Amino acid sequence: MVTIPCASDGFTVQLVFETHPDEAEAFARRLLAFVSERLPRHGGFMSAVVYVSDDQRRVVELLQWARPEDWAAYRSSVDGRAGLAWLQDRHPGVQYLELVGAVLGSGPVA
Repeated sequence: MVTIPCASDGFTVQLVFETHPDEAEAFARRLLAFVSERLPRHGGFMSAVVYVSDDQRRVVELLQWARPEDWAAYRSSVDGRAGLAWLQDRHPGVQYLELVGAVLGSGPVA
């Protein structure tokens, strides 16, 4: 199982995209491919996870950066502008999240 790191000093960005159920999986995979290819090249990038909601009406992307400035630098980069251009018609809900705490479990029981 892949999880987002629980770095207490990290900066997390949550983007929520509304989707049609018949396109959610394909859009999520395209989004993950874009993120996988481009974000690791940028300083301060820590991790990303992409989820599809159970009703297939939302794709949720969580990006963790070392600092808000790293996110801002990515957004103004060629890659960030390409992402904005590709997603310009999606109008995601964006939230900036501050980690309060985390609880880690032992994972699935066999």
